[in-house]
Amino acid sequence: MFNRIISTFIRSKKRQIRLNVLFIGLLVISMFGISAILTGVALKSERKTLTDSMLQSNFEGARNLSVTVNAFIHSMRRNLGAAAKYIAGTGGSAEQITIYLEAMLSGRDWFNAVVTVDEQGSNVISIPGAFDWSSYRKASPAFDRALEARRPFISKPFPIENGRLAVLLTHPLFDREGQYQGFVGGIVHLEGRNVFSDLFGHATRSKRGTYAYVVDSSGQLLYQPDPGRAEEVAPPDEVVRKLMASPQGTGAVIDNNVRKYLAGYVTVPSSGWGVVFQSPAELVDDAMRQLVLSQLAWIIPLFTAMLLISLWIAGKLAAPFMLLTKAARRIAGGERLENPPFTSHWNYEAHHLAKAMMLAVSGLQHQADLMSEAARTDKLTGLANRASLEEWLTVSLTEAKPFTILAVDVDHFKSVNDTFGHNTGDEVLAYVAQTLKSETGEHGICFRFGGEEFIVLLPGHSVDAGRLLAERIRRRLAGSISPTGAPVTVSIGLARYPEHGTEFHSVFERADQALYEAKRSGRNRTVIAG
Repeated sequence: MFNRIISTFIRSKKRQIRLNVLFIGLLVISMFGISAILTGVALKSERKTLTDSMLQSNFEGARNLSVTVNAFIHSMRRNLGAAAKYIAGTGGSAEQITIYLEAMLSGRDWFNAVVTVDEQGSNVISIPGAFDWSSYRKASPAFDRALEARRPFISKPFPIENGRLAVLLTHPLFDREGQYQGFVGGIVHLEGRNVFSDLFGHATRSKRGTYAYVVDSSGQLLYQPDPGRAEEVAPPDEVVRKLMASPQGTGAVIDNNVRKYLAGYVTVPSSGWGVVFQSPAELVDDAMRQLVLSQLAWIIPLFTAMLLISLWIAGKLAAPFMLLTKAARRIAGGERLENPPFTSHWNYEAHHLAKAMMLAVSGLQHQADLMSEAARTDKLTGLANRASLEEWLTVSLTEAKPFTILAVDVDHFKSVNDTFGHNTGDEVLAYVAQTLKSETGEHGICFRFGGEEFIVLLPGHSVDAGRLLAERIRRRLAGSISPTGAPVTVSIGLARYPEHGTEFHSVFERADQALYEAKRSGRNRTVIAG
């Protein structure tokens, strides 16, 4: 019954998962999940840190450029102011003024041209001499506004030849009586070689993809160091909106190619210009990729080592349960389990589970043995029954071992039941059985074949040995008092395998025929077949 229960339980499981596979699966899922969560959080935090760091770096770059540009503009104005003071104070000749302006122009790359203009707007002196004052004046109203301003002035960018831009910085000229005499001005070609190109080129040279440019307060692009990268400049209105909202700050801007940049911007106080310092957002992605690769270089070996250790631990944890599973399968297959899979184990659960299993198996096997024994034993006499006889014959005939068979039948048993009752008849059968068992001892096996008929099997015994035993049994019963108060007698038929047949039924039939011969001959006697 226990075997059937185990077999049914095992067959009812269609999709079993081994403990070690489940353990490793849960471990891998947990490790991947935790790693993914921690890595995701770390990468998100790192991306924010890198982005903030780049924005702050670009803001610092824009602020440094703003300070430097402001200092340059202040120096340029101071130079123009010194020239105006020289011209107004000395009242020198045009030749002397020209020499002074040439010296000023050649000393630094402040200006691409220097001019003096009288109060009527007429050009007095131009350095270099090829400077075309009239065409510049026609190109922009900046010169007329500088005359009208009568104070230091910085113009908006205006176009010159080949579509390039220039700005005009002026300082008014007053004579000793304070009469306005015009202005002295410096012209800067924004796209030419000048102090701005050197400054911006040096500031961005060391940063891959970083770019800086200048816009005026209206959003018009004043300066970019590389005209070929014009499309990388963010649309001016976007930058101007940020500059108008705050004189300084950081943020993401999109260029004309819809490319994202991280920018810092600062207003130049002396001119109202805005300096924008920007870097491609891809730099953050590149840094993140490098970070991920460096993390993977550490994570993968550690993960592999942890996985191998976990596999080893899982194997150790699952090993006792696998042994218990094999033991359960052996029991389900009908095999007796004499010894436990292990007597002691370091795993607390496995140790006590094995003990509990062996207690349960021992109890069930004991019950099964009792039930099996009961199924093979005659309840009335305590002798083996016909089922036990068939088991014994199956083994004995397969091995072709010789044996002698005694067919024993109680004489006049019906009259015993009729005279003394069935209870006494049962007592007589038990009495005969005990006599058979006592006389046979360890030399043979006694069976109750049915009713008042018994069989005694004597493995390996000869006919003569069987006859001697039969006579001892017969004489003992005939000379003893039975439960009826008087002796009972038996008739015995004797045959031997294989002399009297090659099959049990034929041998038994010969013994049964000898038994009936003993009955016909007067009972209480032994007859040998043949």
